[in-house]
Amino acid sequence: MIKLIDVNKVHHHPDNPRKDLGDLTELAESIKQSGVLQNLTLVPIEGKEEEFYAVIGNRRLAAAKLAGLTEVPSTISDMDHKTQVATMLLENMQRVDLTVYEQAQGFQMMLNLGESVSNISEKTGFSETTVRRRMKLLELNQKKLKESIERGATLMDYVELEKIEDIKIRNKVLEKIGTADFKYTFQKAIDDEKKEKIIAKIIKQLDTFATRVEERGNLSYFRSYDTYSEGTVEIPNDADIVKYFYVAGQYYITLYKENTQLKEDADSKEKERIKREKREARKAELNEISERVYKLRADFIKGLSNTKAKKNIETVIEATLYVNAETYGSISSEELADIMDIDVSDKDDVEWNDIVSHIWKQPELYLLQATYNMLDSINKKYFDYWNGAYSSNEELNYIYDFLEKLGYKMSEEEQAMKDGTHELFKAEEE
Repeated sequence: MIKLIDVNKVHHHPDNPRKDLGDLTELAESIKQSGVLQNLTLVPIEGKEEEFYAVIGNRRLAAAKLAGLTEVPSTISDMDHKTQVATMLLENMQRVDLTVYEQAQGFQMMLNLGESVSNISEKTGFSETTVRRRMKLLELNQKKLKESIERGATLMDYVELEKIEDIKIRNKVLEKIGTADFKYTFQKAIDDEKKEKIIAKIIKQLDTFATRVEERGNLSYFRSYDTYSEGTVEIPNDADIVKYFYVAGQYYITLYKENTQLKEDADSKEKERIKREKREARKAELNEISERVYKLRADFIKGLSNTKAKKNIETVIEATLYVNAETYGSISSEELADIMDIDVSDKDDVEWNDIVSHIWKQPELYLLQATYNMLDSINKKYFDYWNGAYSSNEELNYIYDFLEKLGYKMSEEEQAMKDGTHELFKAEEE
């Protein structure tokens, strides 16, 4: 039964997931002209006679007050609290699109009221995976999450973020969502977590026969384990009769044994070894950065559309001519299929005929991708591989110019590598 209820007796529901009602000007003007055409659904406020919360129609209520109406057509419902929350959540999602943050809060509210993920999925129409992913957002720093939404973050950005296990690191990477540094910072976090697992794995094995110490002291070097590989620790044959020790450093985990050399000779060899390991570690880190940013560049090319390729055909042709005139290289069928994102997983040996039938589907895009494949390679770097010193690279400069014309945004680390100001290059000078 529809009743006219005093607008001063109807209040915004405190548990409505929708906190921002948006611009009500147009709706208020429409209500001034035609009145409220669809009734509100209200529930009585416990302990307050003739006072109500709006379950459905919160925007209409606010707009009606703005338009100067004194009464709103309403139906009174006796739905329980859980049903109220589910109804508000579903109504908002269907009509005014809650933000992912507001969706997450709504799902959590329903969970707190005793609903299961399965029930929430059934009542709201969202898949169980979506419900769980939205609720994972509540683990993040809420201030940073809201700021990332304002920067235009996509749902896939948050899905990617779930791959980072450490919540503190996840929150740090969250600060970069919506900026040119996000993909690089995200990939670095993934790489760093992988590295930490390798370190933990090595230390766990060393702890079975060696003692951890902070400094070498008067010990003899035995061997080192770098943190860039997944090497297995082999227990020395004499571990049952000789004492072993290890130092966990920034670049290497170094295994020592009781000193069997003259101190001066041991110190000299140790200094040379430390110098060599620092150089190798710095080169390994520079190489890791170069490989990471190469992947960013390649992923950018893979993500372009055929329309984008058409709009930039002159740039593509220019780059093709540059490749022919200034560089060299050959493209295998496997490499070409990868850069063109053609699925050849069912092929043992990829041949040209496996690719040629795809070319005319999106010729401009495939021309762009093939040209990029000739331009770029994982071996193009801004440092000398022998000593890790900064080295300008005109070919790589051209690649970045090419990508930027297509809309690519360089991260801060890429820029520092390009202009030689990266802190790892400063380490070489010191």
